[in-house]
Amino acid sequence: METRSQIAEKLKGILAEDLELNVPDDLQESALLYEDLNVDSIVMLQLVVYLEEYFGIVVPEEEMGPDTFKTVGMVIDYVANLQGASA
Repeated sequence: METRSQIAEKLKGILAEDLELNVPDDLQESALLYEDLNVDSIVMLQLVVYLEEYFGIVVPEEEMGPDTFKTVGMVIDYVANLQGASA
């Protein structure tokens, strides 16, 4: 299981490199995915695929969306919780 800071660094890499989003160097956990990072529904699906691939988790389809993934911090918490459940 990875630490919260390791998850945050990987997530920042996914957002900036894999999804080619304009991510600030000092990305805050309070950053809103849809508003601040301009994530749309297609990018959200791509993000989920990368999360599953990079972190070895499975995101149920009904949990994909703005209620689960509203902020960067919520994504980090979600990944950490799933990794803890599968450990």
